[in-house]
Amino acid sequence: MMTGKSILNISIMMLLSAVLYAQAGPKLQINISDEKANKSAEEIKSGKAIYTPGDTIQYTVTSMNVGDAFMTNAIITDPIPEGVTYILGSSESENVITLFAIDGGNEYAVWPVYYSVRNSKGIIVRREATADMITHIRWEIQGNLDAGASHQAKFKVVVDK
Repeated sequence: MMTGKSILNISIMMLLSAVLYAQAGPKLQINISDEKANKSAEEIKSGKAIYTPGDTIQYTVTSMNVGDAFMTNAIITDPIPEGVTYILGSSESENVITLFAIDGGNEYAVWPVYYSVRNSKGIIVRREATADMITHIRWEIQGNLDAGASHQAKFKVVVDK
């Protein structure tokens, strides 16, 4: 026979188990910041950057495992913003495989990325993509991202003319 106290204890234990279960596991929080790399003295003084064609912007993508368990093979994907072009070779990160997409993020490959086109004679030829064709950049973190650990990746773009 159960007493009111037993039912209360079981209810509390079930609630506690449900809360612990809901909080268990890895959870990736991503923060993206940008900074103009070639600020003028006036921009530095005012703290306000004005972007014009030819300016370089550095993006910093910080990923943090805010969960309570390690994360395996975390993947961070960032679209290249419209109006800018990725600067080849500017991606900086540790313990990652860096991949690029030229098709809106459907397929990824290490650089150089190739694509196929039909030439004027009807023959399919393979061509190397150019920096302005890159639509997304992806970092596949190798190994585990422990609970509370963070990872940082950076890349640069130039503002289009």
